[in-house]
Amino acid sequence: SIAKMRHPAIVGVHRVFEDNHTAYMALDMIDGRDLLEIIHDDDRQLTPNQVKEILIKVLDAVALIHSEDLLHRDISPDNILVNKWGDPVLIDFGAAREEASKNTRIMSSVLVVKDGYSPQEFYFAGSAQTASSDLYALGATFYHLVSGEAPVNSQARVAEVAIKNGDPYEPLMGRFPDYEDSFLEAIDKAMMLA
Repeated sequence: SIAKMRHPAIVGVHRVFEDNHTAYMALDMIDGRDLLEIIHDDDRQLTPNQVKEILIKVLDAVALIHSEDLLHRDISPDNILVNKWGDPVLIDFGAAREEASKNTRIMSSVLVVKDGYSPQEFYFAGSAQTASSDLYALGATFYHLVSGEAPVNSQARVAEVAIKNGDPYEPLMGRFPDYEDSFLEAIDKAMMLA
């Protein structure tokens, strides 16, 4: 399914084969760095315009993935590479699942969790996951890129709300004047607890 998708912001799959009782994929070689490296590199920060352009391109790629009735399920800063021309490429479809984006579907018992980036439903085997699950992870990734800090783990957020302490999530809106409020508000909305 991934090999059929052609998009500049999705890693290209050239060949899928089996050998030695193991499956292999031959993928594009991307000359670049992942967003996590960029976040930690004080000398090479992205401008607000670059951040917005990267997000728009990745959103377009995610829309294609969802239109193919797939979920990525592992969007995080280390799974978005930026090539030498500044274009993003979404990689690591190892956790992707078919027939999940158009309708809510109970997922397999395989858990793929990255604290700070995974929505609450990723922490429970057999939970319902939808396209909004990928959007939460994408929002968390860009929250980190804008703020320089990973967002609070969704499980900690849910626990605090459950005991009536309030959500510890600190919205981006109003804190970063180099970005339009509407841009920051969209990321905050993607990070809402379901």
